[in-house]
Amino acid sequence: MRISNINSFYTPQNFCAVKNNTPKGTALTHPNPVKSGLATAAGWFGFGIGLDYLSRKVKFSSSPTKNSFAINAILALGAGTYTSVNTLVKKSDK
Repeated sequence: MRISNINSFYTPQNFCAVKNNTPKGTALTHPNPVKSGLATAAGWFGFGIGLDYLSRKVKFSSSPTKNSFAINAILALGAGTYTSVNTLVKKSDK
């Protein structure tokens, strides 16, 4: 017969090992920082080329500087709105 304090309780726990399918001697792979950096640089380069092409087609002003500010303001407004809405949705899910 087991006698225990009523303020504490006993919970049996079963533990089992998780099988590791990696062969012996191989380490877990981590992303290569050079590859990640080059991929990010290539992505931003492509985005910049696309934005340059778009800014040549869309004219808000005859001045290239004002046109660039207008396009960047639209992008910033869109990104800020997206982030705000995404944060509100995630906050309401909790």
